[in-house]
Amino acid sequence: VTICVTAVVRSPLQLLVYLIPAACALYIARTATVVDAAGITARAMFGSQRVAWDDLLGLRLTDKGAVYAVDANGTQLRLPCVRSTKLTPLISAGDGRIPNPAG
Repeated sequence: VTICVTAVVRSPLQLLVYLIPAACALYIARTATVVDAAGITARAMFGSQRVAWDDLLGLRLTDKGAVYAVDANGTQLRLPCVRSTKLTPLISAGDGRIPNPAG
């Protein structure tokens, strides 16, 4: 993308166009769902949120394939990079603490 953007840069002000591929690279590098011994962490481009294992009630799957972690307060945390069709890695990383919706 950076090479393609170079074709349109003709003045110093147009150098700002390079912010687009930089922002895309930051988004890809930062956004993730991390499963560890403490719980599930949803990392976004700016900041992150965690659901501890003791607070996790289960997962909510939407018709569009999004996956949400639901905590004891009823708060739903969107899990980025996790789709309802690819739950096996999330469930296996949870070490038995996440119930398998498939049975």
